[in-house]
Amino acid sequence: MNARVWDRVGRRLGVGTMELAGLAAILLLAAADRLVNLPARGIWDVDQGTETWAIRTAVLSGRLPTFGSQAFSVGGTFHHGALFYDSMMPAAWLGNGNPTLLVLEIALFGLAVVPMVWWIARTIGGPSAGLAAALLAAVSPALIDYSTFVWNPVLVQPGTALACLGAWQAWRTHQPRWWVVAAFGTAVAFQSHLAAGVLILPMTAAFGLALRRGPAGERLRLFRWGLAGVALFLLTWLPLIVYELGHDFAETRAILAFSQPDAPAPALLGRLFLGATRIVAWPFTRWPLVDFNPGFGVAFAVAAFVGLGLVWRLAGAFGAQRPALAAAPVVRDDHAEGSAAASEDEWRRNERAGIRFVGGTLILIGAVLCLVLKEVALVQTVNEEQYHIVADVPVILAAGLVIGGLWRSTPLRGRPWTGRVAASLALAGVVAVCAVHWPPLTAYDGGWPAAQQAAARLELDAGGVPTALVSLPGFRSADAYGYPLSLDGVNLVAPSRADAVLILCDSAWYQGCGGAAEDGWLADNAGGRGLKFLDRFEPAPGRTLTVYRRSP
Repeated sequence: MNARVWDRVGRRLGVGTMELAGLAAILLLAAADRLVNLPARGIWDVDQGTETWAIRTAVLSGRLPTFGSQAFSVGGTFHHGALFYDSMMPAAWLGNGNPTLLVLEIALFGLAVVPMVWWIARTIGGPSAGLAAALLAAVSPALIDYSTFVWNPVLVQPGTALACLGAWQAWRTHQPRWWVVAAFGTAVAFQSHLAAGVLILPMTAAFGLALRRGPAGERLRLFRWGLAGVALFLLTWLPLIVYELGHDFAETRAILAFSQPDAPAPALLGRLFLGATRIVAWPFTRWPLVDFNPGFGVAFAVAAFVGLGLVWRLAGAFGAQRPALAAAPVVRDDHAEGSAAASEDEWRRNERAGIRFVGGTLILIGAVLCLVLKEVALVQTVNEEQYHIVADVPVILAAGLVIGGLWRSTPLRGRPWTGRVAASLALAGVVAVCAVHWPPLTAYDGGWPAAQQAAARLELDAGGVPTALVSLPGFRSADAYGYPLSLDGVNLVAPSRADAVLILCDSAWYQGCGGAAEDGWLADNAGGRGLKFLDRFEPAPGRTLTVYRRSP
């Protein structure tokens, strides 16, 4: 891209060439830490096999699915939205079912979060806040991890970023059509995971405030665009709405009747403390899933920095100065956007409104999640972060605004350089914490390539005869290996009709894998009669595959 193009883009956005170059470098970093070794980056287990199989089935049938993934693998009778499946179908079609194409699409969605948080933070707190937020999004281990494997919650973060961008742009530019963008982003997040439906609360509150502040003559126009956003939101749920109307609201009743069989939540104060620490620290440390015991101190320190810094920004302490490179101006219409810097008072009002938007969104989401979902406060090394990743984008925005405020502050005798030193140290510290907690370049189970290798060995052992695939325990699906087998054309049948039976045993859920567990299944099931042991191997840590062939 030559200098003339850079200048043209910069003028259109109201951004300097150096800042654009900095953003480009951050995007390259984000692309590198997401795309390197992509096929083997993400885990390949039950959820990945099930999700990919469902998406491929939808492609082959040519029908959009009514339901998304099942909300719970044990005892769950309801589903998330189908928009995740819908959005993955083009990649599944192009790749002929190869999940690497799906992960590439997911990585691109994750990469899009970086420029979105940059623009939001920049138009609130100036270039320093924008670049800080973009860098934190680029190196966030949580965002990197959720950009590298197949699972329905991976679109919660891009959906939340799009919703926040739409809502803030609608407020900042006084252009109500942005509320349609906010509604669509909210739909993407909500359908990806039902817990992300909490995003509706800050979006509705922001729209209500915009409706209240607008001139009486503009409220009807704003209300119409709001209705258009609601209509688009409902349209994404249309297949499920039609199903619910024809099936006595079965999904809704299942949601209301469900109770997660977890340990009881801590008392109120403990719930708020642990939940808040977890929510704010997660994007930078992935605690408590990573470094469970030794990592609490770092997690608490990061959460305290962001939390106290946000309080400081909300209070307007330290007399932060207007940035030297003015943020993109508040405008009244499209033709005025980028035409001139906002007045000092208008810029101050814009910054205060933006900080309140980010802070209010984070506080509202965090409080509701902590109080309503006990899983947020159940600190254990179990994947339960999907309940609160809807807060990741507001957390990163808050951190970017805190660091941007430090950059413009004068904490030591009015000397500007002291604020820049403080901001640089804070940013370097958080980036270092992020880098230490990056997910590995190869998943612990080898990812999709390891599953393909295991399937090839199973096919060789089975020898082309009718084959059954059994999972121990029974409530755990064997789709992690069933999917690559089906992709290779293996027709899986019931054990009673099979001449080869493949047993997948998961030692994290079942005792006696590699011997007693498989022997017990053979003794207890009619389909196990006449089978003789042929092969046994571990395709991934904690998983055992055993092959039996039926005697002639």
